[in-house]
Amino acid sequence: MILHLFKVIHLLCALAGGLARGHTPLTDGHGLPTTPHPKSAVNVAAASLVWETAVRLDLNTSGPHVAGEWVEVRISGVIDPRYDDMIALYAPEDVDPRTVAPLKYKFLAAVPSYVERGEGTLSFRLLNLRQPQRFYFLRDGLALPVFAAHSRAVAPLDPGEPTQVHLALTGRPSEVKVLWVSGPVDRPLIRWGADPQYLDREAPADSTTYTREAMCGAPANSTGWLDPGALHSVVLGDLAPGRRYFYTVGSRGGAWSEVASFLGPPGPDAEVHVLALADLGQTEVDGSVEVDAIAPASLLTSLRLAQEAAGATLMVLNGDLSYARGYAVQWETFFDQLAPTLRALPLMTVIGNHERDWPGSGDRFGMAYDSGGECGVPYAARTGMPTAGPDRPWYSFDHGPIHFLQYSTEHAFEEGSPQHAFIADDLAAVDRCQTPWVILGGHRPMYIDSTFDAVRPDGDQYLAAELRRALEPLLLRHGVDATWHGHHHSYQRTCPLAGGRCLASGEDGVAAGPVHIVLGHSGASLTPNTEPQRPREFVSVQLQHGYVRVTANATRLEHVVVSSRDGSVMDRWVLEKPAGWCGSRGVLRQGEERVAAAWPSLEFKSQHRLRGCDTF
Repeated sequence: MILHLFKVIHLLCALAGGLARGHTPLTDGHGLPTTPHPKSAVNVAAASLVWETAVRLDLNTSGPHVAGEWVEVRISGVIDPRYDDMIALYAPEDVDPRTVAPLKYKFLAAVPSYVERGEGTLSFRLLNLRQPQRFYFLRDGLALPVFAAHSRAVAPLDPGEPTQVHLALTGRPSEVKVLWVSGPVDRPLIRWGADPQYLDREAPADSTTYTREAMCGAPANSTGWLDPGALHSVVLGDLAPGRRYFYTVGSRGGAWSEVASFLGPPGPDAEVHVLALADLGQTEVDGSVEVDAIAPASLLTSLRLAQEAAGATLMVLNGDLSYARGYAVQWETFFDQLAPTLRALPLMTVIGNHERDWPGSGDRFGMAYDSGGECGVPYAARTGMPTAGPDRPWYSFDHGPIHFLQYSTEHAFEEGSPQHAFIADDLAAVDRCQTPWVILGGHRPMYIDSTFDAVRPDGDQYLAAELRRALEPLLLRHGVDATWHGHHHSYQRTCPLAGGRCLASGEDGVAAGPVHIVLGHSGASLTPNTEPQRPREFVSVQLQHGYVRVTANATRLEHVVVSSRDGSVMDRWVLEKPAGWCGSRGVLRQGEERVAAAWPSLEFKSQHRLRGCDTF
């Protein structure tokens, strides 16, 4: 018991030291305290080298490693073993460990034989980071780390091995983009076809990367930097709706990925199955220390998503993807964690505060450090979304009977901004006969049950009011059916709303306003600052991790909210429209009536017809 207390005290002192050093806890974005980033908890500024020649770090492998290989690190010869001693992994192998954060680390106190005899074994799972890595033995804990010994370097078997393979849509029908990462290779390409035994088509990849200089601040351009490798992508076109295609990616004369498959994008008459979530994060499956509550829930959700992938057609993740926050290795872990799902399903995303915000970098707020200096650069390069342009992360696409409009709450969205004009024009151009359902996706919610309103300009309630002021009239006017947001780490659902008031359905059974849901409960630590009494416009508010399974055809849009813990149903709701709906009602006329009732002072300057619909 006494030894356990000493261990706890050591950890608390290390964390306190991290806070005193300026590893700013700030808040979690909702006015609640948060712990430092687990990578920042190791105080690089106070690190020193004091080699202990008697200590040995031996590995159970004598050669190069492959991606995902488990490596055992055996330590011996330690005099005076302590509860705050650690083993940490660094890359590249020749980096001065006093200048960078560890890729991952574990406390040796988890091994009983270590505390008793100064020896023991820890297991780590290694990713292919395209460069050799090295283990170090650290003493004196997180606050004043002393590097005392190191292992030999462990190099990847093939730095050019394709990793992090994932899919995206381009916004154009019958196209899928395939993306992956590797080290330097000659002529990256894809082989694909309709028969897994005969991949008869081949296409060269476009390649890009980003540099340390492209980052906006620390730790992204300092202790958290890791070379991202070569980022490859290929767009496959002329795909038949619903047909299965097989593919492998690699390079001429180099390594190739295992053969995977996906379905051609569905047409408007198809039924689609979408997995929707936000604020997922990532974790180390080997149990490496995470001073954060993201770890277990993120992994549980990812495992369930992998189980769902075979029956799904798309995954939508609305902001705060990896929570890398300037520590680049966590982007690697994120895409590795989701690889079983994303090899088969296109991933469509929006940018969140933890991907974009940094002072003076052009985001809407101008004072938030939430991205850890990344300012949207890794997000844009790694996700490959069909955005409106550099640092203009808004776009739209059709998926079966759904039109998705994805926008950024981290950039200006007020009337007169480029993003507002894009949203207005996009909604006006939707063909509701082709896509009867319209879903608006962003990160920060438009309606939110949260007590956080003290900080401006990014308090939950203040920002929600700004979003409603700028966008709700457009949503009502054009008959948007639902909004999907995250940011607040909870699940929330409103009634169909206009101006904060619940609306009854029309005579045809169609909801008279959009249903707003918050699906930020996918992995990050839950946000408990909801009102003691649920606001009247909310049907459901739950603090439990999960995701949303969405099924849609031309007449029915069903949301089933699934618990990551046990797979139980947390919530279920359905929107319906009669067959032939697009030609049987005046969408704009009814929408403008709702706008007039909810926003009586608003006048629209122009009239738009909905393309493909004749009756108004």
